[in-house]
Amino acid sequence: MTDDLYAKELLRWAADASHAGHLPDPKHAATVNNAMCGDKVTMEFAVDPTHEITACRHDTKACVLTQASAAIVAANADGESAESLASLKSKIAAMLKEGGEAPAGKWSAYAIFAPVREHKSRHTCVLLPLEAAEKALAER
Repeated sequence: MTDDLYAKELLRWAADASHAGHLPDPKHAATVNNAMCGDKVTMEFAVDPTHEITACRHDTKACVLTQASAAIVAANADGESAESLASLKSKIAAMLKEGGEAPAGKWSAYAIFAPVREHKSRHTCVLLPLEAAEKALAER
């Protein structure tokens, strides 16, 4: 792995514990695992009656790539929906697999994962929190 993969901004996100932990009920939650490496992430969401996310927390026991991705999701999920996070997941997958653009706006932090493009086995690490989010929010 190159030093680019673990840039300071990525490490800063991985260390961000401001949205780590658990939400009180009611919540939507799901845990996903990466069988290849043992990464495990739980994403929890509170949603309002219109299904807009009002709070998000994560419990991540994983590599710094997964930790950083989970922190980015949790920090920016408020006001989003299941559909918008599914769209974000598609954009991140395209960025990693096809060299697509990083998302703009509040999701622009995902640009830190550009060096992961060259490490296909690590794409799953970046996408794992978004997979957990998709699974959690599907349980309405």
